[in-house]
Formats: sequence, structure tokens, C-alpha cells
Amino acid sequence: MIKKLVSLAIVGVMSISMLTGCGVNDLGYLKYTKDLSNITEYSFENTTTINVSEEMAGEEFNVDFTLDGEVNLEDLESMYMSFDLLFKVNDMGIESPMNFKVVDNKVYVSKNSLLEVITLARIMESDSEAKVMQEVYDNDLKDVDYILLTDLGDVYKDMSYKEMSDSGYDYLTKAFKGFDSKIITKTSKGYSIELSSENALTFIQNLFTYLYENKTIVFDETVSYVKNLYSNMEVEGFTEEDKQEMFVELEESREDFYEFIDEAALFLASGELDTYIDMIEDSKIKSEIYKEGKKYIEKDEVKIVYEGIEMGSLVSETIIFPEIIEKTQIEGNIVEVEKLEGLLNTAEDKINPIQKMELEWYPGDEDAMVTSTRLEGNTDFDIQPYTIIDGRIYLPLRYIGEAFGEEVSWEDATKTAYIVRGAEKIEVTGILFNSKTMIKVRDFEKLGYKVEFVQDGDLSIATILN
Repeated sequence: MIKKLVSLAIVGVMSISMLTGCGVNDLGYLKYTKDLSNITEYSFENTTTINVSEEMAGEEFNVDFTLDGEVNLEDLESMYMSFDLLFKVNDMGIESPMNFKVVDNKVYVSKNSLLEVITLARIMESDSEAKVMQEVYDNDLKDVDYILLTDLGDVYKDMSYKEMSDSGYDYLTKAFKGFDSKIITKTSKGYSIELSSENALTFIQNLFTYLYENKTIVFDETVSYVKNLYSNMEVEGFTEEDKQEMFVELEESREDFYEFIDEAALFLASGELDTYIDMIEDSKIKSEIYKEGKKYIEKDEVKIVYEGIEMGSLVSETIIFPEIIEKTQIEGNIVEVEKLEGLLNTAEDKINPIQKMELEWYPGDEDAMVTSTRLEGNTDFDIQPYTIIDGRIYLPLRYIGEAFGEEVSWEDATKTAYIVRGAEKIEVTGILFNSKTMIKVRDFEKLGYKVEFVQDGDLSIATILN
């Protein structure tokens, strides 16, 4: 299975990459984009408009994004980026920009972004979520300036941004030498790519014909490219042994890759693809890139049509201006996103507590499916372990108790669990199962909850009501 997935992933990467080939215009476009990719310091502006039709989403949505920022990728071990984001949905948008920063490979977002997410939640009629976030913003984030979203770590150790870009360029020009995509044209200013329902079939047929006739060199160059990229990459939890195992699996996926290409060639020869192309008639993807003075400009248009119905569209323009970008540090107090999530969970349990928890399982399952219904009707889903002893179902005390707002205490000396309600400690008798305290589902009745049990064929359903 892993080999099959690896080979399919390779085909996916190549198919996306092959929106540019290595014909005369393709090489010109690749050279153009290579020059752009090698710019490591620049400012940028982007405006994007997305339309989602009523036929697609049940009601029409118009979403507008504006990005304005700066980037410094001179040192990949200390990447820097800062940009402001503004957006609106159906003419209702945020009032102040959300600021995102990447400083020393750590990703931050300004605190006010939570206020803007609250605005979005209200626009999307998620009032309960808005109340929860407002509670945390007003009471727990008074002295906070930025939220730390994630730490990217030292991803690249011995490869510069330019080397990474050049490596991709070399891969395409070697693996697809002689292939002409025929979807790229040279314009008076730069280059244009256009993929429509009219030329998509020809493009796909030409691409897989090339892959069929050159599958050995394409596979070898792809494996070489992936090895080169990952050999210079450090990913948390992904050891050198993991890398070597992945490289071995890549090598061993050769026959799976060949088989997939052969099957794709037979499918294309059958003419069945024509039917699918007809279903997206009038759809198109167009991208134009050109240079004005020192500025690079990219314009993109996407229109999705399915069986004669326009499902949505996208129009985007990006302007990149090479210039020296000074890295700045984060100023002010920071809260980590994990702590913020804990604060949000606590606030939700207070404002919109769980009223009902339903657990479902089949014989032989290791875990039960958990559906929690809150006061305002919204539901959460989870998976939790259970065990059956002498025909009695045992469920995790801490998970269920804390979900209902109970304080659960554990006394290690006596191996006893308690529910703490003010000055009262209610002893709960249970068992330890995989380091979790489990109690019989009926014992929740002793704590004042209503318990219902239903057997529907092989499906068991236990419901706990507050």
C-alpha cells in the first residue's frame, strides 16, 4: 500500500509540475519563473476575489482577500515574513488587518486576529463560537500582543533558497526534456499559461504519452530530486532512518509507477476521458506572468463549470518588488496556541456546556465514537477507548467527567479516583485500563446523570445526559 501511495504521489507531483514542460515557450517560462524564484528579498501585494455559486454552496458567497507584506528568505534557517491580511465575505469584512509574521522560523499572528475571526463567525452565523472567543479575548488576552501558531524548526540545513529553486528547475528540464505542453504562449511582456476544457484532453494525452515513452528517466530523475531535497531537510520526528526507509520505498515503487502509467495509457486510449472533459466544458485556468521595470506581476483566473453550471471562480493579482528587507523581531507578550486552545475549551464549557454525550461501538472495536451535544445544539465528535468486563461497559472517567464540567482528582497512594464538588469529594470505584481510570457507565447515575442504553443489532449506544 505504501509503495502504491508513493508512486501515485510521484505522478501527482509530476502532473502538477508539467503545467510547464520543456518546449521553447516552456523553457522560457521556466527561466522566467526561476529568475523570480531566486529573488530572496522582496515586498509583495496580492488581491484575490473568489466567488462560490449558490449551486455549489446553497447560497452565493463572494470573498475578497488583500495581502500586503515583505519577505526575506536569504537564510532558510532563519526565515522572515510579515504581511497584513484583510478580507470580506459578501461585503462584510474585518475592520483592521490581521498581521502574520514568520520570525526565526516561528509563525505568529496578531492578537486582534481573534477579534476578526469573531466577526467572521458572526457573519457565518456561528454565534456560540463568537461568544466563546469574545470571552477569552476580553478576559484572558488583555496583556497579549501575538499568538505563536507553530515553530517550523530548522527545516533546511545545507541548502539555500536559490539552490532549492535551481534543483527544481534542473529536475524539470532533465525529467521532461523534449516535452512541449503546448499550453504556454509568449506575450509581449512575458508568458501566459492557459488550460481549458478545449485543450485539456490534448494536454493530458500528450503528457501521459511522454510519461509512457520516458517512464524510466522520469522515475529516476524524480527519485534523485526527492532524495536531494529530503537529504537537506530536517523535519521534527522524521529521523535519518525514516529518510532512508522512504528512499528505499521510493526505489521499490518503480514497478507500481510503471503499472500506473500503463493503466493510464490504456484508459486514455479507451476514450472514456472525453466524457469527463465534456462535464467541465467552459472551465478554464489562466495564468499570466510578466515584468514591468523591476516589478514582477502575476495574474490568475480560474473558472469552474460542471455540467453547464458555473460553480465558482477566482481572480487574483500579485505584484512582487525586489528590495532589501530588514528582519524585525516580535515585540510584546506572546501566548502559545496550545494555551489559547485550552482557554477556548474552558470558556466553551462555561458558556455552552455539554448537555448530552452519546457513545457508539460495535463488538471488537477498540474505541467508541463519541458525539457530544452542547447547550446551543452544536455537536463535537471524538473517539475514546472503552472496555467490557463481565458484560459491563467501562468508560474513561476523566474524559467524560471533565467534558461535563466536573473536577476529577486521582489519589495515587490508594489508586482512587474522586469527583470534587466544592468541599465534597465523591469516591468513584473503577479500574485502571491502559493508564486510564474507567468506571461502569451506570455509575454515572450515582453522580446525578441520567444514563440510557440501547442495543440496535450489533451496535451498542450509551447516552449520558446532564
